[in-house]
Amino acid sequence: MPGIQSITTLTAQVLETLEQYGYAPATIKGYGATYRDLVTYAEVHRVDYFSQEVGLAFMAAQFGFQADDWITGSLPRRAKASWNHLLMLWHYQQTASVLGRVRRRTAPFQCPPPFAMAYQAFKVFCARKKYTARGLPTLVNPVQRWLLYLDSQNVSDLHQLKPDHIMAFVTMYAGHSRTYLATIVSSLRIFLKQLAQDGFVTGQPWTMMPPMQLRRQFFLPASWAPTDIHKLLQAIDRGNPLGKRDYALLLVVVRLGLRASDIRRLTLSQLDWGHKQLTLVQTKTGQPLVLPLLDDVGWALIDYLKYGRPKTAADAVFVNHKAPYGAFRDTNGMQQILWKYMRFAGLSIPPDEHRGLHSLRSPLARTLLEQGTPLPVISDVLGHESAQSVRSYLHINMEALRRCPLDPEAVFTHGT
Repeated sequence: MPGIQSITTLTAQVLETLEQYGYAPATIKGYGATYRDLVTYAEVHRVDYFSQEVGLAFMAAQFGFQADDWITGSLPRRAKASWNHLLMLWHYQQTASVLGRVRRRTAPFQCPPPFAMAYQAFKVFCARKKYTARGLPTLVNPVQRWLLYLDSQNVSDLHQLKPDHIMAFVTMYAGHSRTYLATIVSSLRIFLKQLAQDGFVTGQPWTMMPPMQLRRQFFLPASWAPTDIHKLLQAIDRGNPLGKRDYALLLVVVRLGLRASDIRRLTLSQLDWGHKQLTLVQTKTGQPLVLPLLDDVGWALIDYLKYGRPKTAADAVFVNHKAPYGAFRDTNGMQQILWKYMRFAGLSIPPDEHRGLHSLRSPLARTLLEQGTPLPVISDVLGHESAQSVRSYLHINMEALRRCPLDPEAVFTHGT
């Protein structure tokens, strides 16, 4: 329990446990360097026991970060490592165990009794909103962790909520990316708003959330060069059943722009061969979508369905090639398929870009932009609810933007 062991004793026990768990000597050395600095800080400031507040004060002294910077700022690499070392210390202090080395199957979430009714109401809200199988955990998991955290802090009534109960929890994830932090903040804000609507709290508790403004248009979609797309597809061996499946699957993304969620749920009955089109209801938006079955896509699908797809009762177009040959699970993003052929093609993943299956939709958007296709049409093709969602793709079509005439005189005259 917190406060029982001195910082010197606590850090020594963590280092000993890391060694017992087989952590690499270089990793343990890094932890040891942070803990030595922490012990020195504690001695200078006459601090006996470790806490989250002590950790933040120590990091501020070491790296000059202010409190808000830990939530909204981008941590330097060394600062991020040191903060993770302190999180390990805090976790060990609470549980007498270390993080990350032994991966056990996660036990089903057991909501603390004081919050059970509020959490059940939130589950009803999520069911009503019809979140997807992949989107729901992104929303619910931070809420579950926060409720467990509140219980560990002896909070027994949601009316007792204070800004510290939010900031201290969010700060625990300061070593993660700004996007991940924004996801946690967004999830808690949605939860708090729903609590207020259902009458479990009064006022507007979501206003206590730290500001995290991340706008979609600030992120550039991963842009594939046409030559790289060609290399990727050419790296697939279409002489075997698995290669036939993977070629058809990736071609559907590249040529039609389907999301992974829609590919997983694509059924044989949605392929209209007579009219050469594909008809489905999008998993993400719930909106109907009709796309043409282009010749190359159609022949790739025929080749797979006739000569590559295992015999199965499943109605899914794309199935696993290991028994029992069923459809892909809802949690399967299929990025492993993409990464496999990227390796075969000698293509690397840039450190500052996302290279999941979703990134293959950008070449289609770029091609449509270069052909002068209006944004609303591109939005329909990509299955967006709003044309505003397509504006981020404008960043990857620099040549088209350079061709756009702009009269500075007219702009400034209009603005006065």
